[in-house]
Amino acid sequence: MKLPLGNRLVRPPKNSDEAAVRRAAFRVGLQIAGAVAVVVILLLGAAGVFLWVKTQPAEVLAHLNRAEPQVVLDAVDVLGVLVVGGIAGIVLGGVVGLLSARRAVRPLGEALALQRRFVQDASHELRTPLAVLDTRIQLAQKRLASDGEAAAILAELRSDSAALATVIEDLLRGIAGSGPDAAASPTDLAGLAQDVVDDLAVLARERAIALTADVPAEPILVGVAPAALRRVVVALTDNAIKYTPAGGRISVGVGARSAGGRGTAVLTVTDTGHGIAGPAPERVFERYSRGSAAPRLDARRSYGIGLALVREIAVRNGGTVRIVETGASGTTMEVTLPLASAK
Repeated sequence: MKLPLGNRLVRPPKNSDEAAVRRAAFRVGLQIAGAVAVVVILLLGAAGVFLWVKTQPAEVLAHLNRAEPQVVLDAVDVLGVLVVGGIAGIVLGGVVGLLSARRAVRPLGEALALQRRFVQDASHELRTPLAVLDTRIQLAQKRLASDGEAAAILAELRSDSAALATVIEDLLRGIAGSGPDAAASPTDLAGLAQDVVDDLAVLARERAIALTADVPAEPILVGVAPAALRRVVVALTDNAIKYTPAGGRISVGVGARSAGGRGTAVLTVTDTGHGIAGPAPERVFERYSRGSAAPRLDARRSYGIGLALVREIAVRNGGTVRIVETGASGTTMEVTLPLASAK
């Protein structure tokens, strides 16, 4: 498939965290190398003594044999020394490596703990303003006629705030581990995709983009929590909106297929943008990867995280994400997830 030229995926500049990790790795390597060097020097010394004894003239050896105490070295003795020295070197290298690695990863553990605390604190602090926002929306709904245009907008706002609260709860749940986003009951991917299209339609209309959903009438059930699944659909659709020009089209499709006796749910997002340029378009699923020559058509700032989150959620739930097609006529991205049986 031919891709547009002149674009490349860029990564953020090196930061202090990366530099600290490199310094720690260098220290570990240096300490292990030092321990190995000591053992090698000892072994070389033993071998050097043996070779020196073997290369001396008979007169020197006779003089040495008359000295007290007598020292006689043969190949068996040297071989034993080398074997013992090698074992000692392995043990010493392992001990030094273990101690060095523990010292080196300590800052990493502290950084992970700090990250978890930050997510916990940020998520906890966001709960209160969201609760206040939801309360104010409810008060406004009570004061307005239920059949007016403003009431319908307020209902949408309340739905959006509830979705944001669900995302925050999902973040808090994810802090405990990185296992599958198991749901109490199967989630209807088709219905959820339709809801996301309805919610993001306002962004598409602002850019004169036709956003449609091609979903079946029957449910497509997957065993993924609704919050995590919604993040996948929102990220893919929002990314398509960012890179689709005015007058373009975006289609969110949901279906199912069977391969090897196992059912798979398929989510596709197709746009009519300029395509993904560069030698390896799959790199868009890496964190902080962004195209540099084909700028976004949306004014919102991008941090290159959304598609990486899509891959993380898909993979940890037994699914995949890939670029089916990309080029000057548009891009199609696909997410697959195992089908769940209805309960």
